[in-house]
Amino acid sequence: MTDSENRALPDEDRFDFPASWNRFVKPRRGNGKPKKLKTDLDASLAHLADFDAVVRGHLDREDNADHRDAALAFLAGKPDLPGAAAVFGFTRRSAHSIPMLDLHRFDATAADHGLPFAAAALAELLTLDVVTDSLGEYVALLPQTFQDHRLGHVVGTKEFAAIRSHIAALPDAEYAAVIAALAALRTDPLRRFAVSLVAPDEPAWLDEVCAEHRAQKPSQYATHFLVQIITTPAQLDDLDPSLVYPRWVDTAEVADLIGRLGAAALPVLELQLTGYLDANERKTLFRALAAIPADAALDLLLDRIEDPTAMGSAMEAAARFPQRALRATAARLPGAEPEIRKRLTALLYSDPVILGPALAAQDDAVRTAIEAATGDTARLPAASADELPALLASPPWDKAADTAPPVVLKGLIPPSTNRVDWAPGEREQYASTAFGVHSSDRDWAEEAARFTEAGAFHQQRILALAPADLVPDPAAWDPAPGYVDDRLLRRILGNHGAAVAVQVARIAGSDASLRGLLLPVVNLAAARLAADALLRLKTMRPFAFAWLDRHGPDAAALLVPDALAKPKKLRAAAEAALRYLAASGQSDAVRDAAAHYGPEAAAAIAPLADADPLMPAGVPVPDPGPWVSPPALPQLLLPGRDGAAPDRALPDSTVRTAAIVLGLGSPEYDYPGVAVLAETCDRASLTRFSTALFEQWLTAGAPWEDSWALTQLAHFGDDDTVHLLAPLIGRWPGENQHHRAVKGLQVLGALGTETALRAIQSIGEKAKFAAIKEEARAQITAIAAALNLSAEQLADRLVPDYGLRDADALVLDYGPRRFKVGFDEQLKPFVTDEDGKPRKSLPKPGAKDDAVLADAAYKRFANLRKELRTVAADQVKRLERAMITGRTWTPAEFDAHFVQHPLTWHLTRRLVWTADDGSGPVAFRLAEDRSRTDVDEHALDLADTAVIRLAHPVHLGGDVAAWAEIFADYEIVQPFEQLARPVAAFTDEELATGRFTRFEGAAASVGAILGLTKKGWVRSAPLDAGVEHGIWREIPGTGYLVIALDPGIYAGSVNVHDRQILREVVLSAHDLDGWRRPVAATGVRGVDPVAASEALADLARAVEPAA
Repeated sequence: MTDSENRALPDEDRFDFPASWNRFVKPRRGNGKPKKLKTDLDASLAHLADFDAVVRGHLDREDNADHRDAALAFLAGKPDLPGAAAVFGFTRRSAHSIPMLDLHRFDATAADHGLPFAAAALAELLTLDVVTDSLGEYVALLPQTFQDHRLGHVVGTKEFAAIRSHIAALPDAEYAAVIAALAALRTDPLRRFAVSLVAPDEPAWLDEVCAEHRAQKPSQYATHFLVQIITTPAQLDDLDPSLVYPRWVDTAEVADLIGRLGAAALPVLELQLTGYLDANERKTLFRALAAIPADAALDLLLDRIEDPTAMGSAMEAAARFPQRALRATAARLPGAEPEIRKRLTALLYSDPVILGPALAAQDDAVRTAIEAATGDTARLPAASADELPALLASPPWDKAADTAPPVVLKGLIPPSTNRVDWAPGEREQYASTAFGVHSSDRDWAEEAARFTEAGAFHQQRILALAPADLVPDPAAWDPAPGYVDDRLLRRILGNHGAAVAVQVARIAGSDASLRGLLLPVVNLAAARLAADALLRLKTMRPFAFAWLDRHGPDAAALLVPDALAKPKKLRAAAEAALRYLAASGQSDAVRDAAAHYGPEAAAAIAPLADADPLMPAGVPVPDPGPWVSPPALPQLLLPGRDGAAPDRALPDSTVRTAAIVLGLGSPEYDYPGVAVLAETCDRASLTRFSTALFEQWLTAGAPWEDSWALTQLAHFGDDDTVHLLAPLIGRWPGENQHHRAVKGLQVLGALGTETALRAIQSIGEKAKFAAIKEEARAQITAIAAALNLSAEQLADRLVPDYGLRDADALVLDYGPRRFKVGFDEQLKPFVTDEDGKPRKSLPKPGAKDDAVLADAAYKRFANLRKELRTVAADQVKRLERAMITGRTWTPAEFDAHFVQHPLTWHLTRRLVWTADDGSGPVAFRLAEDRSRTDVDEHALDLADTAVIRLAHPVHLGGDVAAWAEIFADYEIVQPFEQLARPVAAFTDEELATGRFTRFEGAAASVGAILGLTKKGWVRSAPLDAGVEHGIWREIPGTGYLVIALDPGIYAGSVNVHDRQILREVVLSAHDLDGWRRPVAATGVRGVDPVAASEALADLARAVEPAA
């Protein structure tokens, strides 16, 4: 018998309150442990003295005249109950707050007149409506009503809850005195209501209040306050659950509600589901429903099963109430939409009891419906135990942990290592980190000379921005605690290296997000921060892995003393780091480091160095959720014997372990167990299993604790994985899942196939959300750098050829007739017949065509058109951008990626290029036979050392007309404006003054201004009132062309001012960063003529014609 067949069916009438919610259930008298208030009378009196004049000022208002005498009497020391209530209403907690319940006032009142009087005054306050403005400057007390009951500033506060708890915790005699004082107030429905809010542990009082509540025609707020304290279903029925305020969903409140009412809370929960709820609020309600033993509760969950946040709770409910789940699912399966059916089926697999003893106990109708949805497909027999690797048969994390007492060795001194080990080019990258301050116009020599007297912030700027040789003693820098911009810190480390490494590590220790800066730093502080990140900080583990991999021997030497020290945190982090080093192939470095500290240390560290390499180090072992169900997943097959097809599979008992192995490995952590799985199982079945795991995770609502289901795709994913994942990455940021999208990008990067890299590149170009676009671009840049390429060079290599290198691939064979594929200037495919005559479209196969050949050819052309839509536009844009930015190629690169490539060739031949071997640029084009010819149509040979670029008409000068004539003669249409492109230049006066008066005062629509951003212009940051005051474009090597706009663009509503005046147009050394006004640069020389022409042409197109 299986384990599931042996398991008893659960009691489906039990209320299964989530244990983690116990802390939210408010203690009541006789139930739990209510806490007493901790008071400080002297502090309370001092606080109240500060606000005495404020209270008296409110009493001087004419609209508070009815309360003046009583309140002044109370302030004079008399036990005047209405006066005390009024003073409670006027008291504020701080100088800038509206009046709210103040414990200082309650404490002082109880000290002067006794706790029963203070409690009664609080109840009396609840019969008043405190009306105030947003700052509490105006306060008036009006009679309270049930219909307009606004008590959130009192009843909804933690201070009110603390007073309730204090009363509930009183000894019997003191509690009785409070109740007696409150009983005297219960003279009408409003006062009875108020008293029960203060003392909810008098059940007879609360019964009476609930019974008369509906007759008062109360507001939802008033009913809500009672729902927060009732304890019986009868009380809830009296209130009418439909009157409850339907806009509160807080985990603590929901937990307290079902803790008090149990299953009877269901009507309130159902009402809450009708309002707008965010994901966390929905998850809270769904979790509460999953605990309630009622068909209606399960129905509410299953009715919302398409909501990802409901699926996890539905699985919990199905495990608790399997027979209910079977009946409800069987009723929904017929006619269910495919996605709903998929989720319902996953629900059935979430616990073995559901399809085991629970299904056996159902009637024939339910069993028939369920078996139709879960009927077994053919499954291969399980492999024998001796065919399984130890990792799957007996995983190391299931073995008992070592309980030997830790060895503590005192007096071990780590080395005083303090270096910065830079990778090639890394120091320059750090030192040149972009920062929004331009240092060229400052006298850094004078400022650096006063370095020691400068303030903390200015010292940072000097270290980061001044030439390094001007700073007299960077090692003397003693940074003050507080925020440091990570860009400044990078520059400081890049400029001064080891002299500031200790200080940089100290700063990074106070801000976990800065630890990544320490990758090249080798000292004790950096080692400890890496070890701590490995053990404790999930988001910083990639840094920890990278630092330990890079500095293994030094890391071991620095951390051995911590691993044998007494402090638990230091020891645990160091042990994890050493275990990781040993498991990742650096066990000898760990042993050598320990031996340096003596034989005792070597013996104590030996178990870490000799640890099972399959025991994960520094990462937690996943605990897969119930969605990881073997019957719901494709089998993991063992390779067939002697090359035959697979004929056996991993036993179901090992499937969860296999999922754990996949989950342990990630793009950041190369877990060796994944290689064991790869050796054990058939690769194709691993890919199917991995994809199914991911899809089941999505179906289960993508629970964050099982996010490894996403990263595990990196191990055995294929191009189908890329096609599945890429659209989700583009969509997730809009679902508030940016972090998940970043993980998805990392998976694509780890897959590393051309298809995966193209997907990353496409996301970087076209994603709707800026943050994920930047992540994708950063990843492409990093991948390119690892290949010693630029991002654009990598992009050249990623252009697909769609199998068109074979000439036969351009022929569409219908049998008796054939068509040839060609490409126009936008890379749109077209067809010609066998005589070369263009056809409007590819004809559908006819009766005389070969059905098999023609159908295949027709589909192939349709797929080519579909796939080319995106790629073609991208290539045209890339080439135009290359012309503008002056990108260059070697002859070998040009030939491989633009001449011989079967797709980009069709663009290459439609453009004019230049080649420069050092003797000056020569323009050329590519003829039909791919030979190069110049403007005189003479053949042109290229030297291997030539530099090739796309010609801008600025470079062609007087030959533009001749080239245009050649292209016209050959009927060559260009993919973008090249020969017909407008050309402009800065005038001598503009270069001399830095002012472009020809555009100043001109008007442009806001749409035209925003359109400039597609041409490389950048909008300034929004400042006061969210207004963007300008736009700018970099002129490489010169500065920035900056436009000051009037009245400016409102970032939140760009069309508020749909017409903008170009108030100033200047060539400046600065962009529009921050509050700095652009200053015209005078006497500029050496301006890039292409950049100047493009910027001027952009402006000419944007501005409105002069009247």
